[in-house]
Amino acid sequence: MISSKIRLLVYFTISWISIGISYSQVWHPVSSNITFKIKMLGAEVVGKLSGFQGAIHFDPEHLAQSSIYGSVETNTIDTDNSLRNRHLKEKEGFFEVIKYPTISMKSLKIEANGESFVGTFALTMKGVTKNIRLPFSFINEGENAIFKGSTIINRRDWQVGGGTIGMSEDVEVSIVLNVKK
Repeated sequence: MISSKIRLLVYFTISWISIGISYSQVWHPVSSNITFKIKMLGAEVVGKLSGFQGAIHFDPEHLAQSSIYGSVETNTIDTDNSLRNRHLKEKEGFFEVIKYPTISMKSLKIEANGESFVGTFALTMKGVTKNIRLPFSFINEGENAIFKGSTIINRRDWQVGGGTIGMSEDVEVSIVLNVKK
């Protein structure tokens, strides 16, 4: 027979867990625009990735209970140049899409930054996981919302591009997610 103290403890534990979970709002991805920019021999190369899938639990009033996870398919990389796309997808030292089919991000912490936010994310690419900081805005329009963020990463941290001559180490990554409740 369970004692009344244990029942009370279980009741309060479940209640607190339920309260914590109820703070986060669930958002479902509707569309995404994930782009990157990098300099190659001084010229800017722009590309995009698609196939975004994610799980978004976000409430700006309860950031400690919020979490964001997303992934894209590496075989969707598109730079508007079929030869370059094939090179990026297939060549060792680049994305190797058969071996590494996805790039994923998982929030570790989300903080307020004035009217916007900064997320610390574990970014996994080519089997390498490193933490990044991603400043982003959240525009809530009732049942719909938009997340917009941009950051610069060092491609070498994920072993992308190797020692390619003339390729910048810095890659600007921009993410726009349209979501609905």
